[in-house]
Amino acid sequence: MAKTNNLAFDYAVYDEQELAHSRKIKHRLNAEAGNKRITTVGIISLALVALAMMCSMIYGRVELSSLYAQQSQMRNELALLNDENISLKSEIDSKTGLIKVEEYAEKELGLQKLDKSQIEYVEVEKETIAEVIDTDNTNVFVKITRWFSDVLEYIGL
Repeated sequence: MAKTNNLAFDYAVYDEQELAHSRKIKHRLNAEAGNKRITTVGIISLALVALAMMCSMIYGRVELSSLYAQQSQMRNELALLNDENISLKSEIDSKTGLIKVEEYAEKELGLQKLDKSQIEYVEVEKETIAEVIDTDNTNVFVKITRWFSDVLEYIGL
């Protein structure tokens, strides 16, 4: 405002108010510019955090997918091994079956099945009893030796 000296009105009061008002506006504009900088930094940091979370989720999905593929491969391998195990068991059963053993005994070893005429019965006396006679040596050294062997047997040596 232009300064005019008029005695009826004192414009200096209005000039001071206008100057204070312009200072407040400048201060508000500076604060808003600072807030804009803060919000820009906040938006950028929030975007970086969101990007990091998205990358970690993608990485987790990739790891999960690789684990599923590995599990599928292991299941296929297990099924193949189970089939091979069944095949080997049937091969062992066929080689150790009673018919194969009989054929081997007849052809390779020259053995034959028993006829009823080859069976001989043996009679045993009913009162035959086997008794163990305890030979108890009273020698001290023999007793120590037996005790020592019993201890070693107990220990498992």
